[in-house]
Amino acid sequence: MTSQALDVKNAAIGENRINYSFNDTQIKITSYDKKYRVWAKVEPSSFDWVRVQSTLLVPRVRVKIKLETTDPSFSLHYKTTTLNFQQSQKNSYTELYYSLFERKKIEIYKRNKLIATVAVNLKDSSKKKVLIDYTCSRNSIEIIGLEDEHFSIGCQTRRIGSYGKETPMLEVKWISPELKIISGGAPPYHAAFLNKRPVNIEVLNTITNKTKTLTIKSKIPKRLHRLFTAYGFGPYALHTERINKNDKKLTKKAPIAPALFFYLNYKISEGTSIRGFDAAIFQESKFNNAGLYLGSDFGHALDNKLYFTTLLGVQYLYFKFDDDTPEVSEPIFPQGVEFMYRHAFDIPNYIISGGIFLSTTNDIDYENIWIRWGKNYFWELNLIAWGKDNFQAKTWGLSVGFPFKGFL
Repeated sequence: MTSQALDVKNAAIGENRINYSFNDTQIKITSYDKKYRVWAKVEPSSFDWVRVQSTLLVPRVRVKIKLETTDPSFSLHYKTTTLNFQQSQKNSYTELYYSLFERKKIEIYKRNKLIATVAVNLKDSSKKKVLIDYTCSRNSIEIIGLEDEHFSIGCQTRRIGSYGKETPMLEVKWISPELKIISGGAPPYHAAFLNKRPVNIEVLNTITNKTKTLTIKSKIPKRLHRLFTAYGFGPYALHTERINKNDKKLTKKAPIAPALFFYLNYKISEGTSIRGFDAAIFQESKFNNAGLYLGSDFGHALDNKLYFTTLLGVQYLYFKFDDDTPEVSEPIFPQGVEFMYRHAFDIPNYIISGGIFLSTTNDIDYENIWIRWGKNYFWELNLIAWGKDNFQAKTWGLSVGFPFKGFL
């Protein structure tokens, strides 16, 4: 069984969840030909956590290599990469990215003869050594059997089964510079959870040369839905205006009016969903605003914690100033954009999100601005302003939302 080497050179920069630095590394040079001196150094500013294979965070450094020769027959080999040296008047030198959680050494050859190897390891320190990625935060991952080894684990949930009866399969990937599985194969190692039963793995500690059993436990739901619904309510202010036939402005101001909300999200894929909302605020005037949109993720940043989404669709608006005034009931077409910041302030599963809808036509004034904060239930600040012909309405306030039910 083989596994492709991790590409840490081209990997995206991840979040520095464990504050290692180059001071936590040590270099070991093994020379097989004393005729050629080899120097190696970790670039002090080069320590990064990088995200590989979507879910796994691993540390990397940049290593500088120098040889006391200008002989062009020397080359450097690391994993699947071969590097040629650049020469100065007296020395040859190069540098490369090095993966600290893989036990792969840098090999230096003169033609076909191995001259030296270079390894960079993490020192044994009191710093945190186990990194459970935020991708596992909903699965309550627990690792039993670790004894002061470095360890990183990431998760991805996949849908299996037929539509309407889909269940989760949790795939975990893990890597450790000290541990490897007995049966062979290169890291990262994989395990799949179909239910809450644990995965037991026989591993070898390459430092102590002792075998032991590693146990990974997780929690996964029995069912995966595609359609999620929520409802909310709260006190809102509602200010409305009407200009009558005599060009006289009539206003109604309700500092506190009951407001009800409904939300839906139908997940088509990981990056695409159909989203809907309905906001109803009523006092003496009545205002109802509903919308249905296709949400498509178009960018992410900050180690995949910050997402940006376009919202393209249609809304329905109902407004009635009072019982003696004709109602407005029509489709409108504001378009919008939303952001979502997951695991806000390093609190697992808490989300800050917000967005804006703006009118796409000159004959209708419309803006809808919101920001939300929460985990299961959420708080929402919202401002909606609308105007057309002789009518205007503006409402704003704070509401609390609760998950309702999942379908499909």
